[in-house]
Amino acid sequence: MRKQDLSIQAMLQMMQEQHESNRKWSTASLYRSVMNKVNAFMQNKAFMLKNISPSWLKSFECFLRTSGNSWNTISTYMRVLNAAYNEAVMMNRAIFKPLLFNKVYTGVMADRENALDEQEMGKLIKLSLLKESLLKPSLHQTLQYFVLMFMLRGMPFVDMVFLKKNELKSGTISYRRMKTGRPLTVELEEPAIDLLHNLVNTDESSPYLFPLIHYPDGSEEAHKEYKAILRTFNNRLCKIGKLLGIEHKISTYTARHTWVTIAFLCDISSAVISQSVGHSSIKVTETYLKPFQQKSINAANRKVIQHVM
Repeated sequence: MRKQDLSIQAMLQMMQEQHESNRKWSTASLYRSVMNKVNAFMQNKAFMLKNISPSWLKSFECFLRTSGNSWNTISTYMRVLNAAYNEAVMMNRAIFKPLLFNKVYTGVMADRENALDEQEMGKLIKLSLLKESLLKPSLHQTLQYFVLMFMLRGMPFVDMVFLKKNELKSGTISYRRMKTGRPLTVELEEPAIDLLHNLVNTDESSPYLFPLIHYPDGSEEAHKEYKAILRTFNNRLCKIGKLLGIEHKISTYTARHTWVTIAFLCDISSAVISQSVGHSSIKVTETYLKPFQQKSINAANRKVIQHVM
């Protein structure tokens, strides 16, 4: 086989195996998903890296869209393909092609549906703090975890699940974000302390703050267990939303997005919000806030027209 006779599927598999060897199970799973999508698009026929072109990528984008994938999912898949292609170029297994991915979507679309409003979040907080809830115990416990994530400045679910007991000291939680490695320290407010006491792990042999994960951190078993817990929590949160008549679909991600949007509505600057939730850059925060910024722009236009008239 000549140096550049390598298929995109083979390259994606190489990247998947590389991430598995580095114990990056989520990233490896993502590369596997993209490889499966490419196989479906190509009907399991190998497609050579040297033949990838803007028109092929556009056709693949259309295939993903007609298959029911959201624009954000398509963007993720395209960025994975781009990373795999760039790695192939570095390995001298593909030719550098400028602007190859320029005509396919690789951005992030803001989604208002990911956030609850103040009244909805307030309702969930009050319910979570009740000692006797109308919800089933499993649903009530899930709600408490959800509210705790919100009160911990929109802590991502994966970070909460893998929190260690030694990261809780003197009323603060100090940890590193799984996604970026960025260190964060969150001071616990009174309601969060009450929730934490209800949920804390009582197993002295476990290093985890909450009794959710049982396998060693970084192991493939822990990753699989986390994915199962994530599915369970999201299913329960959907049930809670329906029971309470909340129109927006609730997921573990909703707590984080809600904290960011409510902070914005409280006139907290984008820079402070970005630092609070540990975003990699302020641009990420602004993506969350685009719908609300657009709303402010529309209101400004309305105000100008009314003033003139």
